Amino acid sequence: MYRLNRRRREQDELFDQGWLEEAFGLRTNHEESPGPKAPEPEKANAEGEKYRDLLQRLQADFINYKRRVEQEREEQTKSANRELILKLLPVADDFTRALGTVPQEMADADWVKGMALIERKLMAILEEEGLKRIEAEGKEFDPWEHEAVFCEGSSDHDEGKVKAVLRDGYKLHDRVIRPAQVVVSKGSEPGELVAS
Repeated sequence: MYRLNRRRREQDELFDQGWLEEAFGLRTNHEESPGPKAPEPEKANAEGEKYRDLLQRLQADFINYKRRVEQEREEQTKSANRELILKLLPVADDFTRALGTVPQEMADADWVKGMALIERKLMAILEEEGLKRIEAEGKEFDPWEHEAVFCEGSSDHDEGKVKAVLRDGYKLHDRVIRPAQVVVSKGSEPGELVAS
């Protein structure tokens, strides 16, 4: 028994707490290690401000993202409407030309009135979607809204003005989707062909 106790004491000395600390840098006593230090008030306030600023920036980014997505969706809708309206404009032109060629004695016929009604309904639907006819006759020539097809001679004070409209032009939401084809007055050389 004495031998056993002696051996235990030697082992205890061998595994002395100080030796373990030196060898492995470990704490062997069962004292509680101090927990994380309480943050200093200034440091905590600065960190809180940093996170608040970050959240405000994220909120602003999200608001801008929502606004951008709504604008893109609106643009896609307008673009889809634009394509459909461009396909329907030749039909409206055909109605206008057909009604313009009806003889005066047939103007009171029911089928002519029916065609005129269909043309008015078609144009009303297109106008509800934002389509506007470009007023050109008698106005100053504007290359953004007018396409000069022919030049006609006239007096100097009318030079550069639209004399006649060959095909109506249209704007969709204040953006030209089809320029008006026009005859422009020119002071010299009547009958000059500009473009076809």
